[in-house]
Parts: sequence; structure tokens; C-alpha cells
Amino acid sequence: MEINTSAINWQEMINNAWERRKPLWQDSNVDCFRVFHGYEEGSRGTVVEKFNDAAVIDYKRDIRDELPELAQALLSVFPFKNIVARGHQSLGLTLKERFIILHGTDTSAICNENDLRFMVKLDTPHNPGLYLDARDSRDWLIKNSANRRILNLFAFTGSLGLSSAFGKAAEVIHLDRSKELLPRIQENYKINQVNFETRNFLRGDIYKHLPRAIKAGKRFDGIILDPPPKVYQSRYAQHKTNGQDFSALIKYCTQLLNPGGWILGMLHRFDCSWDDFEEQVIEASGHALLPQHRLTSGIDFPESLPDKKLRVSIFVEKNDPMKKDGT
Repeated sequence: MEINTSAINWQEMINNAWERRKPLWQDSNVDCFRVFHGYEEGSRGTVVEKFNDAAVIDYKRDIRDELPELAQALLSVFPFKNIVARGHQSLGLTLKERFIILHGTDTSAICNENDLRFMVKLDTPHNPGLYLDARDSRDWLIKNSANRRILNLFAFTGSLGLSSAFGKAAEVIHLDRSKELLPRIQENYKINQVNFETRNFLRGDIYKHLPRAIKAGKRFDGIILDPPPKVYQSRYAQHKTNGQDFSALIKYCTQLLNPGGWILGMLHRFDCSWDDFEEQVIEASGHALLPQHRLTSGIDFPESLPDKKLRVSIFVEKNDPMKKDGT
């Protein structure tokens, strides 16, 4: 939906968006969701996300003059203690110019989602620590990880792997390239009182670690594969990485999967359809894997085009008895 951005009525748009999310803010088990998805709700490039009593406004169009009005509109629907705004780097502004505290003083918060708690940092340049569109994926992992050994690749702050651990996984291994993120994963484990061993939090290049794990005979009963929209180039990769690089990564993961195991793959790219993504994984696995279940983002991510939403597929071996309903 396109709207004349020179005449935006923020109060009206926030009121309408808030009403559409009534099932979420009435749910006592969830206090974090996307309040406003501007791409479909009236201001392209602007999104607002709620993390408990904190709100984060992300903007790709320079709306700095409009931010006080937007903050007041948010305060009219919920008593936020903290509201911050973060402009995209494409605006050509310095970080100091594009990061604005509109209300409150705190730069961190703890939010709650279906019995799990997550620490978020409101002043980070990118995602504060929890991708809200993966809510249904975390719920699926809680229900389908019991007694399994899980590998969480591109772990970020660990919410997906933590969901598996909370779901009684036998072991969860997290792998991420960033040394800053691994302590944040452990922090999320601590606030949920979930036991962990520091040796299960690995920092390193995925193209270095996966071949080593294969050679060492490592095996897993579930693999969470959530690469960023564009995977980094690696001196350990024997190819030029392309996009999320599923073709190469699935070849590794298939060799690490135990019989009866599953791979949860998350597609973020808009230039690839859901069907094409699944066909790509089937081909890369040598037809050893088949898609058995699909997940996507919730009502707080309205999109007129399905391929603009998060698309998640669970793949299992051809002879795996797992039912298509994910049980």
C-alpha cells in the first residue's frame, strides 16, 4: 500500500495497526511483536517493534522531524517506558545523527515470548537481539527438539537454539562468527535458568568448522540453518558464496544429519520463491531431504505478497516418519 508520505497521520496509522494486533497484546504469554509494518501499513521503510515496555523505531526514510509525533502516537496506545529511533545507514547520516532517544533513558530490556525471556539492546545499529518474525519457528523448535542433539548455525543471540534447549534437547551447539554475540547467547540462557556448557558456544567461520565436523564424524538430530540475506565471503569456502548460499551449506548439513533428523531452513531473500528454495535444498541434498512443514511470520508482519514474508521450511529424510503437521 502506497500513501502520500507528506501527509502522514501517525496517530491514525498507529491506532489502526495496534487494533490489528489485538490477539497479540491480549496474549499474556507474548509482550514482543511488530507494532507497525510500514511497508504495508502506510509508511514504506518505517517499522516499529515492541520489546516488553520498550519500542524501537527503524526508519529508512528521513522522518526525524516526525519522530516526536510518532512517539506520542505510540504512547497513546501503550505506556512505553523507553522509545528509541534508529535510522538506516543508507540515509548518509552519522550514527549519532540517526540514533535518537525519544522517551526514557534505558538502552536494554527483557521481553517475554511463550515462557522464554530474551535480553535486547535498544542501541545496537541493527537488530536489537530478537527477530520477531521467527516467533512460530521458536515455538516449533520447543515442541520438536526433545532428546535431540541440535546444531544452531549463524546463531546470532541464540534465540532459536535456546528454544531447542528449552524444549529438552539433549545438547545444543551454537556457532557464530562474532565474538560479541556469544556472551549474549549465554546471557539469554542465564535469564531463562537453562543450563549450558561454555564449550557449546563456538566462534568461527562456518566454512571452516563444518568440514572439520564432518571429518571428525560429528552428527546431529536437528540443524537450524538461518544464514543472513548475504553470507560473508570466506577464505575457507571453495566457492564464491551467493546470497544465503543454501546450495553449499545444505551439502555440508546433509552429511552432518543423523537418520531421522531434520533441518530447519529460513529463507530471507525476496528474489527466490518458496518453491524454488525448497527445490534448491532438495537438489543440494542429493534428493536425500524433502520439505515436510512450512512456517512463516505472524499477523504483525502483514504482506500482500507471500514471498515478502519470512519463509521457513523443515526438511527431513525421505523415509523419516515425522508427520507433515510437525509432530
